[in-house]
Amino acid sequence: MAAPSSSRPVDTDVRPAQETGLESADAAATPGHVLSGSGYLPSVIPHDLLAGVVAAHRRLLDLAGGLHDDVLRRPSGLPGWSVAHLLTHLARNADGHRGMVEAASCGEVRKQYPGGQQQRDDDIAAGQDVTVEAARAELTEAVASLERAWDAAHVDAWRTGRGWVSSYGDTSLADLVFLRWREVEIHLVDLDLADLGGPSWTDLGRAYVEVEWAWTVRGLPARLPADVTLLLAPGDRPSTAVGRGDRLVVVDLPTLPALAWLTGREPGAPTWPDLGPWS
Repeated sequence: MAAPSSSRPVDTDVRPAQETGLESADAAATPGHVLSGSGYLPSVIPHDLLAGVVAAHRRLLDLAGGLHDDVLRRPSGLPGWSVAHLLTHLARNADGHRGMVEAASCGEVRKQYPGGQQQRDDDIAAGQDVTVEAARAELTEAVASLERAWDAAHVDAWRTGRGWVSSYGDTSLADLVFLRWREVEIHLVDLDLADLGGPSWTDLGRAYVEVEWAWTVRGLPARLPADVTLLLAPGDRPSTAVGRGDRLVVVDLPTLPALAWLTGREPGAPTWPDLGPWS
């Protein structure tokens, strides 16, 4: 992410980290060297996910920069959570992700919250009376530290490194990037600050929605009652049937309203099944 310093000599033999161990364009151009397909060599570093979460971080910090103390005392869109609670959680969540990335870079696996659920809950509660200056400073530093950890991670860490989160256990670094992206995108809406320029559910970006839809649908079978087959028929994308039950339930909402239900942000129709926890 950071540009190289202009005062440092450029080594023309050094390739980008994401190309380590892969064939270079020069090798592909060697006479007699045959490439299969298009010759495209994908990176093991999830650049698209990183770009998405960094953009979400900028929106979060921009929004936090315009807040004042009275706003932090407001209830958020999550029952029992104030704006201050959510901002504190987003900072501590970034700290947890940084710890997992740094450990993976050393060949270790670290838990997102080494102190477990109690640590997570205590961290959130600690933000109840935080001032806006403190909340902003903590969030800015936590985000910058996490992004530096991503930037410093070697390609080998991206290839085989992992962290441990309570919802999924061992999780690859690429999937951890998505989980952080999700945390920021969803909680930006949960802050419920549309009157101050914050996003609403309909402001979720297309790139994020595509990844979230795939992830959420993949995890849906474990959340469904055993007797239900759920047919998601959004109309703005192909329909998907999930589950093996005898009772067919059709959810014919467009993607964004359907996601609001699937993520527990909206209650859905009375005839729809009760879903297990979203994660």
